[in-house]
Amino acid sequence: VEIEDPTEKTLLGRWCGSQPGAESHKSKGNQIIIRFISDEYFPSEPGFCIHYSPLPVSISEPEVPALPPPSLQGVEELSEAVAGLSTVEEVMKYLEPERWQLDMEELYKPTWQVLGKSFILNKKARGADLNLLREEVRLYSCTPRNYSVSLREELKRTDVIFWPSCLLVKRCGGNCACCSHHCYDCQCVPARVAKKYHEVLLLKHRGGGRGLLKSMTDVPLEHHEECSCVCKDD
Repeated sequence: VEIEDPTEKTLLGRWCGSQPGAESHKSKGNQIIIRFISDEYFPSEPGFCIHYSPLPVSISEPEVPALPPPSLQGVEELSEAVAGLSTVEEVMKYLEPERWQLDMEELYKPTWQVLGKSFILNKKARGADLNLLREEVRLYSCTPRNYSVSLREELKRTDVIFWPSCLLVKRCGGNCACCSHHCYDCQCVPARVAKKYHEVLLLKHRGGGRGLLKSMTDVPLEHHEECSCVCKDD
């Protein structure tokens, strides 16, 4: 008996006569070739017996290149990494995981140097609230915000009158000055959009000069629920 692995065209084993075979063999693929040649010495026990079982496929995950420590990162690389963090505590943990709490205490401790005007004028015991400053930037950057839209223009229905004629919707707005993409110009675009229905009064002229048709109707309007900064197409 011969067992061959066609994937790599290698012979896994050959056994003759009463020679015992190996306990198991593992092929590289999902096929094997078995060659069996018998003589007439043992007509009462013809053939052979083989047991096989499929093996689970192991998928190796791609190796993610390890980032160098922050102290060895370039300015652009470190700037991009820090920009994705939400609080000053997370920044300190990223920079110095072992001593970030000490760094937090040192950060707001007055030194022999001249204190900045923001510290003196605001009379803050711990200096500027960096988390609040970052949150203010986030709120007024590329985010969903209230916009008033004309229903006739939005729905392209110049044949009817809506009341109210304008409604508030959430639309993406703000700038992308802190865009993390490496491109010349970023623009604020919707990342998740939802259609919402609003009940309004619809007025429409009846045929033959018979006055106005008045009815309540639902109008669908597009609302932007999430926004993101992307590179602007040239």
